[in-house]
Amino acid sequence: MKYIIFLRAINVGGNRKIKMLDLREVLTANAYQNVTTYIQSGNVIAEHAETSYEWVQENIAALIEDAFGFDVPAIVFPLDEYVQGILQKPFEEEKLMVHFLSQVPEAVDLDTLKELGKDQQDRCEITGRFLYVNLSAGVSDSIYSNKLVERVLRVKATARNWRTVTTMQEKSNKIRR
Repeated sequence: MKYIIFLRAINVGGNRKIKMLDLREVLTANAYQNVTTYIQSGNVIAEHAETSYEWVQENIAALIEDAFGFDVPAIVFPLDEYVQGILQKPFEEEKLMVHFLSQVPEAVDLDTLKELGKDQQDRCEITGRFLYVNLSAGVSDSIYSNKLVERVLRVKATARNWRTVTTMQEKSNKIRR
């Protein structure tokens, strides 16, 4: 099965460094195939025989801890789920950020997140495990930091801009099935 994989907070500010070549080697040595990376921030496309994305999330996190010595959450999507999430994008605006979630949050937690942001200019909507944030200014000015999203929704998360989101889909289409 083909997966889109996002790693949280690697190679940011010189911390938790992982070379993409080393990451590809670790994954390939552990039964992942056709491993491709995009930029240095932990965007990966790979195939694995396992059909449970939850298992793949846990497996990749464990492999990274073993190989590199630090805890890095992996947020994993089967390609079909990823494509559906993109197609259901609730906003058309240019400044769009997506928090990828490890699991679907509880509705009450999503209500809490929306309540916290109700007086802000940014808006958020969820589609499955995609939390879309329509940014009025920039990411640094948004209330919807990854730290807040994880704390309120009680799930692991990592965020990417819309350009990265669509580039990952385009790259996945170029890799043989």
